[in-house]
Amino acid sequence: MARTGIEYFDKHVLKDGFPDGSLILVAGEPGAGKTIFSGTFLYNGAKKFGEKGVYVSLAETKSEFYESMRQLGMDFEELENKGLFKFIDLVTVSKETIDKEIGLLIEEIAKFQPKRVVIDSISVFAQVLGAEKTRIFLHTVLGRFIKAYNSTALLIAEKPVGAEKIGYGIEEFVVDGVVILRYESFGEVTRRVMEIQKMRRRSVEKSQYEYVITQKGIEFLVIPELEREEIEYTVERITTGIDKLDKMLEGGVYKGSSVLLVGMTGTGKSTFALHFVIANALQGRKAVYISFEEPMDQIIRVAENYGIPIEEAMKENLKVFTWVPESRTPVYTFLKIREIIEEFKPEALVIDSLTSLRQHMDEKELAKMLRYLGLVIKANRITVYFTLNEGTDFEVVPFTGASTMVDVIIGLKYEIHNGNIERRMTIIKSRASNHSRKIHKYEITDKGVEIYE
Repeated sequence: MARTGIEYFDKHVLKDGFPDGSLILVAGEPGAGKTIFSGTFLYNGAKKFGEKGVYVSLAETKSEFYESMRQLGMDFEELENKGLFKFIDLVTVSKETIDKEIGLLIEEIAKFQPKRVVIDSISVFAQVLGAEKTRIFLHTVLGRFIKAYNSTALLIAEKPVGAEKIGYGIEEFVVDGVVILRYESFGEVTRRVMEIQKMRRRSVEKSQYEYVITQKGIEFLVIPELEREEIEYTVERITTGIDKLDKMLEGGVYKGSSVLLVGMTGTGKSTFALHFVIANALQGRKAVYISFEEPMDQIIRVAENYGIPIEEAMKENLKVFTWVPESRTPVYTFLKIREIIEEFKPEALVIDSLTSLRQHMDEKELAKMLRYLGLVIKANRITVYFTLNEGTDFEVVPFTGASTMVDVIIGLKYEIHNGNIERRMTIIKSRASNHSRKIHKYEITDKGVEIYE
């Protein structure tokens, strides 16, 4: 078997890796990640499994390939120096020289005896060689070598956007497996999906798998599983960072619970959230604040204006992350948040705000992402605050994808009385808690949030 070294792919997509002695077609639109996937297959083969690999390129030069892979943490020059990798450059091949080049190619491969071969791309090969000769090359020349040495070859094919036909329409009939990398559009973002259309000698549980391309290369969406019997339930509470709110919640929020702060712009959602993470960080808990709306300096300035000691907290246990979710899929956002959780292991987490995500994502996809994120949060016993920029009448929360997932909902709004803005708040729901049902007045002062009866 030829494992890719991509953990999720090897465990869940093809449990035993690609079959030895097989030709695998990897097809997809430009930018879908075909070269990255194939490069990862070769790199991990050498680094993790000690198997030699050959990359035959008709698309980019050696220096271009090495540089693009190096940016993803894969050093092919190191593998070449160790005798584990060979790059064969056929970028300048022509119809006049193709027959000679094929002879030299097979001679080079036979001499090196690799366990893994990638041809990028078979589409260009077919353009130069022609349909019939390409079939003969795949079926007899390359196919016989691969089976004789029990190797595995990935053949990259360009698939025009929206087209069903792959390359010249002949490659898929002479290969042992077909892997399609394709796009699905949801509003402003594009979701990447891997589809396994054919795989001889392998049982594929489902045909489609969602993935993203990050600085680590190909990453698949791993649906978290919550083993409820392994989680220790607790009645321990942690502070909201606001004494009056703690009393309204009978001593704070339960450890591992999720809180939704919902209200219009200017109601102080971020200020409530800053109180929460900073107070917990100063009490010795690791805390993370993720903002999709404000840059780092603005978050620090807001906290300092309200007398909240953010810089002291950041010296101790608080980490702040900011990025714009525009053109990012829910899967990318989920994986990035999960990565932060795995690296920093926070006990207190703020995600500010869900509104920014809704503006750039399909709502059903976002709700699915929040469900998966909720499982990760519960499994790690993290107390989390979400903010949502939405008007509320203290009775209905419009975004049901979030409201049904959380344990606590705090509604914030303002009213105009005699020409003055007066803020109101209430706890709309709090599971397993005899919380205050009153509507309270509050103000945002130079000491932060002040709540009154």
